[in-house]
Amino acid sequence: MTRKIFTLLGIALGIVSCQKNTSQYVINGEIPSDIKGKVYLMQYKNREFIPVDSTEISQGKFHFKGSTNEPMVYTLQLNSLRKRTFFFLENTPIEVKLNSEWDIEYITGSENTRFFRECQQLNKDKALNVEHLLQTHNNSPVTAYFLATKSYLYEYQSLKSLREKLSNSLNTYTYVVELDNLIEQLEKLQPGNPAPDIIAQTPQGTTIRLSDLKGKIVLVDFWASWCPDCRKENPLLVELYNQYKDRNFTILGISLDSDYQSWLKAIEKDRLTWHHGLVEGNWKADAPQTYAIRWLPTSILIDKNGIIVSRTIHSPELVPHIERLYE
Repeated sequence: MTRKIFTLLGIALGIVSCQKNTSQYVINGEIPSDIKGKVYLMQYKNREFIPVDSTEISQGKFHFKGSTNEPMVYTLQLNSLRKRTFFFLENTPIEVKLNSEWDIEYITGSENTRFFRECQQLNKDKALNVEHLLQTHNNSPVTAYFLATKSYLYEYQSLKSLREKLSNSLNTYTYVVELDNLIEQLEKLQPGNPAPDIIAQTPQGTTIRLSDLKGKIVLVDFWASWCPDCRKENPLLVELYNQYKDRNFTILGISLDSDYQSWLKAIEKDRLTWHHGLVEGNWKADAPQTYAIRWLPTSILIDKNGIIVSRTIHSPELVPHIERLYE
């Protein structure tokens, strides 16, 4: 661990700031010769993978050439599979080698490219400390990316304080603009503010609104059947629901599923016997956008008057807040 941290510190002076240029990137890729098909280059922006280019694999090689307006995170995707590998791209030559599992064995490029790979490895090892990055690399677009993507871990005030530690040179950088928009949205969702209404489709095909439940203490649970953390959390929600369901308490599950049948099967299998609604559009739907959802599951506790009480990604943390509503 210490060696990894020193490695990061050692390349700190080489990290370049987020400056636009007009040159091009060239990506030369190498993969095992038995992998066939296409490689897709995608830009990661606004929680979406945006197609940029594609190329045929030829004898274990692939090649991309183009330009990007600013250094950003891109992915290489194999065929139509969901095998993706993340890397940091700017207008510079890049050599990358992927193994049969579609993991990067090595990559050369800019200092930002190498720094991102260092941080990615720490992140996989659950050893990445964003606050430490802000102390040592506050002018790096890589740091801005990781703060933006891990924003769900922080409460509003903490996230706002961390954002202020980023260098002003990054103020117009894409991931910082995304972060600023998120903070602005979260400000409207702080405890004491009215909970925006939610409109969703029930399993029976009717419409349910959050406002229909006014007069009850409501836990709004944003989740999806394809979300492993959600499925692990569901037994805890069942326990919580059974504990309070006879005390003017209910749950409204808001699913980001795109597969209707998978949603219904998950409700039945996990024995989720509360109110449910499906919103069309996944992350782009009105409800997750309005509530600034960056992670699933996310739970929002609302009192009987429709006022936001608390927000968390771990529903058991809401128990003390629920108890206080009965005092």
